[in-house]
Amino acid sequence: MGCTVSKTRLPELLPKRISLHHDAILSSKKPVSQSTRFLENFLTIWLYDEASNKYENEMEHLGKLLYGLKTFNNIETCNHFINNVRDEKIFLILSGIHRTCEHFHDFPQLEKIYIFDCSHEINDTKHRIFKYDIIQNVDSLYRQLQENIRICEMDFTPITVVSASSPEISFSSKLTRQEALFLFAQMLKEIIARLKFESCSKDVLIEFCRIVYTNHDEQLRAIDEFANNYRPNKALYCLTNQSFISRILNRVVRTHEIDILYKLGFFIKQATIQLNRLHEENKVLIETIFMVYRGKTMSCLEFETVIKNNCGGFLSFPNFLIASINKKFAIDFIDRRLAMHRDMIGILFEIDIAKTTFDEKSPFALLKDADADNDSVCFNMSTIFRIQSVEQITNGEMLMWSVQLKLINNDDQQVQYIIASTRQDEVHANPAFHLGKLLVDMGEYKRAEQFLLSLLQDTAVLSQPRRLVRVHNGLAAIYTYNHDYVKALNHYHEVLRLSLTYLQSDHLDLIPIYKVIGDNHYNQKEYSNALENYEKAIKLLEQNTSSMNVDMSGDLQNSISMTKQLLKTHP
Repeated sequence: MGCTVSKTRLPELLPKRISLHHDAILSSKKPVSQSTRFLENFLTIWLYDEASNKYENEMEHLGKLLYGLKTFNNIETCNHFINNVRDEKIFLILSGIHRTCEHFHDFPQLEKIYIFDCSHEINDTKHRIFKYDIIQNVDSLYRQLQENIRICEMDFTPITVVSASSPEISFSSKLTRQEALFLFAQMLKEIIARLKFESCSKDVLIEFCRIVYTNHDEQLRAIDEFANNYRPNKALYCLTNQSFISRILNRVVRTHEIDILYKLGFFIKQATIQLNRLHEENKVLIETIFMVYRGKTMSCLEFETVIKNNCGGFLSFPNFLIASINKKFAIDFIDRRLAMHRDMIGILFEIDIAKTTFDEKSPFALLKDADADNDSVCFNMSTIFRIQSVEQITNGEMLMWSVQLKLINNDDQQVQYIIASTRQDEVHANPAFHLGKLLVDMGEYKRAEQFLLSLLQDTAVLSQPRRLVRVHNGLAAIYTYNHDYVKALNHYHEVLRLSLTYLQSDHLDLIPIYKVIGDNHYNQKEYSNALENYEKAIKLLEQNTSSMNVDMSGDLQNSISMTKQLLKTHP
């Protein structure tokens, strides 16, 4: 994940212990030794002529100002690095002999190319598809990067959608990726709302950020200013002015880096409280606003899959959403993004907020600006909207899609039914495992593995055999998926051992455990061990004829038959 081939290594995803219980106070007075963890959505790469140190001073100067600058003097090494980036988008600076852009057009990670100090004509037949800028001054380059990153950051907001026809989303079943993403965002909002935070929570976050941004002067100054001047009533200011806090939040909401979300938990909570207060202050004004707008670009495939095919369903932005009361601002934003990415399509979200009952759990408020044209409305994290309609529209010569959203009331019965599982006592008692399970359903196996492994250090989990069984089950499922059957067996044997501490030896719940143990032996061609476990499972099933599961019985009989056949040819 991320930039794993960078000069700076990525550390482990999570600290050694994290407790996610409703009565826990999530902070640590010990600084996190993660000095090289990358925490924003964008990387900047400078590829220069390996035979020349002409721009060494400029690169050093830019590196102190700009977080995430990597330098390369070899095009093959640079290509390899870019190809392995997964979580970030890239701004690329070319100087020296690498003037052509041809080598880089096929990288989906690439946001924009800058040609630094180039006075020659550029041989690039694809310049009509991918825009580049020619810049000769490092300060101008920095300002241009800042502005482009700001615009891209606004477009990098994730979206989760669930179909209106979805039943209650149950943790006990395998969820689609979209269902898991939707539930993950709703569950995090529930958890953070319930958590208590120590008074030192801000200091813990500041220390963590200082380590992450080591040697980046501009960012360290911003952190010092935050440390000295931040107050709870400034949370929304930090969000709307794209501070380092808002950039980190935007990334980790998208990448599901749970430990950092918890470090930001106090800030999220204070922003929510401020939204409630601001709504009351501007109540008369916001009642005169019926529609707000937000622009976004997406690939055609993503738009079709996530939005167009779910008309009538429910859509949520997992982060705080800022929407303008001025439609033109949203359209101008789309226009700027499409100028950079002509292979994308523009989406205009038109959000109906009229006649919506205000709810403290999902607050929204009018953010007043000195320039009335810039007034906007901020919605709380994971606010849910209904997709009312999707239709293609034109703005001059530009084609785009209008997506009509309706802010729904918090007591909407259909939504309450879909997300009911996030409010179950079992989920609140053991939220960590359920978040890990959702990561698996999203297909984020590496992040899920790291998260579940961290739970094995949590005393609240270690003291509860049933919770521990779920964690080992989750890890075993991940290793089985990745064909690491030895590790999977180790965890399934732990599941069996722990289950026998609170279940009778003939309990039906042991049947699937013996079955998966048998499957993992089978996958390793250890047919004798596989057969032994299949027979234990079928024996338990036959002893409980009153609860006979025909499908399970047939599956086991088939497994036994195939294994016996293989034993004859592979004794």
